Amino acid sequence: MVLRNEIQQFSWSTFIGHVNLIPTHQLLLALAATVVSYLVLTLYDKLALINFGIRLPWRKVAKASFLGFAFSHNITPSLLVGGTIRYRIYTTMGISGFNVTKVVGFCAVTLWLGFMTLGGVVFTGTTVTVPDDMDWPASNIQILGWVFILLTLTYLVLCRNIRATIAFRGKLFSLPTLPIASGQLIISSLDLIASSMVLYLLLPPIDGLTYPFFLAIYMIGFIGGIISQVPGGLGVIETILVLMLGSFIDPVQILSAVLVYRLYYFIMPLMLAAIMLAVHEIRQRRKRLKQIAAYDSSPSDQTGETGRGKKRGER
Repeated sequence: MVLRNEIQQFSWSTFIGHVNLIPTHQLLLALAATVVSYLVLTLYDKLALINFGIRLPWRKVAKASFLGFAFSHNITPSLLVGGTIRYRIYTTMGISGFNVTKVVGFCAVTLWLGFMTLGGVVFTGTTVTVPDDMDWPASNIQILGWVFILLTLTYLVLCRNIRATIAFRGKLFSLPTLPIASGQLIISSLDLIASSMVLYLLLPPIDGLTYPFFLAIYMIGFIGGIISQVPGGLGVIETILVLMLGSFIDPVQILSAVLVYRLYYFIMPLMLAAIMLAVHEIRQRRKRLKQIAAYDSSPSDQTGETGRGKKRGER
């Protein structure tokens, strides 16, 4: 309902007008923040593979990670989509399906750990209040922040003190070491900071809107997007931003900034990932065809056929 009321004032010319008000250097900085965010995302997979004792060059890991995240950011259920893409890429590198599943699970845990770490710090350190229009389960954001900090510290303590291995259906699972767990917190926190900077840089200068305050609002929108299970939190994040930033800025300007943000952070990476995946599939197909052709024309096959022909002639 909030979006419907605001979009009535929204038009293509309005959008272009607001985009033209964004300084060129801020557009370039937002684009750079997008690149940084996706580079940090590749470290999710790299850390997961290190944790499971799998060594792969960063170039190969980055390819699988980027494709997985670019598609999962836009398509729901994101975990299933990201896992499918990773399976498609990693199995061509000799990694088993079970290990791919562990990598996907590790990345999901890493994302939530970073969110709880950063959210805990931001929610406890700011005075953000949730508007009454939002049917939010936890109106006191500071209490939610302390809960996040407690859960994060509990995870770190468990990783430090529990080294037992759990067997489930013949498979072995164990918590990561404390250095790996610390890496999870750092990497995912940096990712969330970079992705939030993309949108922050696209907003016009607003008196009283500091970056920590905006980051708290962004994190609330992030939660709403995940809970909704709508691809990319489409419509959910916009509504939360309009409700919580409406007192600072014209909602139409907010929607214009979010559209550019979605172009940068969702649409452009998805288009690049689609091209990369198509190229990957074409190369894999050509590789299989060459292997089949090489096998059909191998000398051992020809010798075998000749040998069998001689034996038939002798008989």
